[in-house]
Amino acid sequence: MLEEPCSVMEYTYDDDLEELCPVCGDKVSGYHYGLLTCESCKGFFKRTVQNNKRYTCAENQECKIDKTQRKRCPFCRFQKCLSVGMRLEGKTACAGKHLLPQQKSAAFLRC
Repeated sequence: MLEEPCSVMEYTYDDDLEELCPVCGDKVSGYHYGLLTCESCKGFFKRTVQNNKRYTCAENQECKIDKTQRKRCPFCRFQKCLSVGMRLEGKTACAGKHLLPQQKSAAFLRC
């Protein structure tokens, strides 16, 4: 009898998750660049790093970053991404990078 190869079961999203993005306060979608963030901040951080973007702040570099105003000042948003712990080195692919912390322990091998 032939045996099936082992496969890893991964879960990338939990509808019941109540945590908020530490950058803008939107609902988190998963573990991105070192911490739980929303899809919008994940994409913003990725584009900023990959395209080597340089921003300037028109104010005093103290802009409020929340869900409704996160697009107004990319400089302050990127600085907040860095200050809350998003990591540049997190841009490389790694096993389980999209798993939430509680889901990492739930990933299992099925043979």
